[in-house]
Amino acid sequence: MKTNNTPTTQPLLDLIKRRFYDPYPYPKRYYKDKRMLLYALTWPAKWLDQRALPIASEDYHKIITQRLDDIAKHGNPQRFQKHFPTYLLKSIQDWFRHHGDELYENLKHVRNSLLGIKTLLDNCQNDMPEDIVTPMARAHAILARRYHRKTRKDTQQLKLF
Repeated sequence: MKTNNTPTTQPLLDLIKRRFYDPYPYPKRYYKDKRMLLYALTWPAKWLDQRALPIASEDYHKIITQRLDDIAKHGNPQRFQKHFPTYLLKSIQDWFRHHGDELYENLKHVRNSLLGIKTLLDNCQNDMPEDIVTPMARAHAILARRYHRKTRKDTQQLKLF
């Protein structure tokens, strides 16, 4: 199955491949993990979409690359190499758990709303500004279908007939 990477995810995937997969053996592991990596990279878009927070693609890229820098600096890549996509998702979720309120306040600040309106007015004759949160949140929802556990039917329920 081919995945249609958004412009924001492809540079991030390339960065992850260079930093965390190329230096180690098993080069095919990246291709095996790619779907879960996309899931981890689009998770922040789901978080932002649930809170109706707009963000520029550069800022989104900056948040993810800072998490990757932290993993490279403080993590032990040999230890979590086999489970890197899960480790990446967990570290991104932990960062949003600890810094999400601060990010929310920054993105919802009146100053940012006014700058968004000014940008919208400046771009009225041009194309609308890029909305990356909605398509990435949709991509995350599609990728999430694979990772949700299926519910089993209750076998203890008695049959009526």
